[in-house]
Amino acid sequence: MSAQQHIPTVAAVSLFAVALMALTAAPVANGQSCHLRELDLCAATLLVFTQNPAGIATSENELNKQCGFLREADFCLRNYTRRCATPLQRELIQFVTEGSLRLLKEYCSRGSQLQHSYLKHAACLNGAQRTQRICVKDLQAALEVVTQVEWDKRIPAGCCSYRRFVHCTENLVESRCGKEAVEFMNLLLRMALSRLPDIVCQGYGPNNHECKSLLPPGGTHPKGARSNSILSRLFSAYTGL
Repeated sequence: MSAQQHIPTVAAVSLFAVALMALTAAPVANGQSCHLRELDLCAATLLVFTQNPAGIATSENELNKQCGFLREADFCLRNYTRRCATPLQRELIQFVTEGSLRLLKEYCSRGSQLQHSYLKHAACLNGAQRTQRICVKDLQAALEVVTQVEWDKRIPAGCCSYRRFVHCTENLVESRCGKEAVEFMNLLLRMALSRLPDIVCQGYGPNNHECKSLLPPGGTHPKGARSNSILSRLFSAYTGL
């Protein structure tokens, strides 16, 4: 699995914010000077971050270099949001990215406890990511479903997608790196997303009957760039699927 198939938590949430902007796109304040293609530039910065041929950062120097790309992408998204987003879009983006911005600040603070814990597990997680392709494929195939189902099914489909991906990655990481690494991975998710998924998605899981009826079977190959889902097409830019 190449670095393109690995999307660190901070980058993943930022990518979701870019996708949310596209999904909620409406006439923007500065018509001529604002265009969704500007979001492609924000996404391109994250693409450089995720395409590190060595995989995830395993040293403080590598981590600091990657933080530079993350900060550039964050500034790009904030600048576009400030100039071009509608009030509703700004509110949605702030809600989605609030946790990830806090995570970014600590993740990129030299000598922070989070950096220390991250570097402790980084080498093993870097190896474990090479076995996670099946999890990423299942997630992308599931995301393609989320925007196609009826509105009253979108939250259940989103919860099912999230739960299935977390369950899959937890099993793989635990088998390779142990429970402590899984706990750290879940800490990153909670920091980035707060406990909102746990609250909204109570009762959903990979073996839930509704999830099985909503999501494609495990192992389904995503359409990727050929999908009608904006979220999936953006996701493809990072995964290469």
